[in-house]
Parts: sequence; C-alpha cells; structure tokens
Amino acid sequence: MKIGDVIQVCACKTDGTVYRSWHTTIESVDADSIVTISPAGSMMIDKTKLGDHPIKHHLRSYYWLDKFYNLIEVFDVDGTLVEIYINIASLPEFENNILSFKDHELDVVRDMQSPAKLIDEDEFAEAAITYQYTKEFQEKMYSAAKEAIELADHWIARPAPDFGEKHA
Repeated sequence: MKIGDVIQVCACKTDGTVYRSWHTTIESVDADSIVTISPAGSMMIDKTKLGDHPIKHHLRSYYWLDKFYNLIEVFDVDGTLVEIYINIASLPEFENNILSFKDHELDVVRDMQSPAKLIDEDEFAEAAITYQYTKEFQEKMYSAAKEAIELADHWIARPAPDFGEKHA
C-alpha cells in the first residue's frame, strides 16, 4: 500500500454486511493511519435507500489504526470546506486492496458555522438491539463519540484535494 494506489473502501454493518463502498486513492500512509482522497463525481455503491449515486463533494478521509472512528473532510468542488463528518466505527481492516470498517451508527457532524454534534443516536439504539451490543460496548462507543466531538471542534482541515479539471 503506497501513495497513489487506488483501493476500495467498504462500510459495513456490525455483522459484516457491506452497505456502502467506493474506490479512493491513498494520499498518505504511515504506521498509525491511512488518508484517502475521492473526487466529486466518483461512484458510490450504496445498498441503502439512497441507491448508487455519484459523490457530490471532494472527500479526504482519515482512518486511524487505533481509533474507534474515522474522519471525513467534505469539500465543495470549489475547494470550500463544507463539513467534518466522523463515523464511530471499528478499527479499520486492510486486506486485498480493500479497507473495511464496521459502522456502529453513531456519527459526529460539524458544519463550519456550528459546533460539532452527535447524530443518529436512534440508529445506534436500534443497532444495539439488533446486534446485542453490551453495556460496556455502548459506553465505549459513546466515549469514542465524545472524543470525536472534541476532535471535530478543533480539527484544522488541510487544503482541498486537487483533482485537476477532469472532476466536478
């Protein structure tokens, strides 16, 4: 795995079922993290009610190998930072050019005019029943969410990825 490699990302439910996937390019990689970039217009394979669709924004995604969340910088095609979005999730796994993570339904979002906030607690509560999350696991995910809120509120985004004129 090296800078410039194109990989597939698979977002999975707790049971491992892939519900969303897309191809992305590795922007950087080190011992602790993988950072990817995806241009607006890239196809998102989406098994939810949204269905397959092109990505509307440029994305830069940070996957830490020791954190129970991943962070996405969302940019308009003109380079303006729109929001910071954090999925509370399992640690990422990488095998056969596929990066996958289990999405535990809690999310943190920060548009650039407001502080970060926790969203989708109803989906997390539903998943806790469906997948029989233990009390300890739920507390661990809420602790990760609390850390993610703090991270989102203080995050300084890098400049928007430059994909040239072929994307938008």
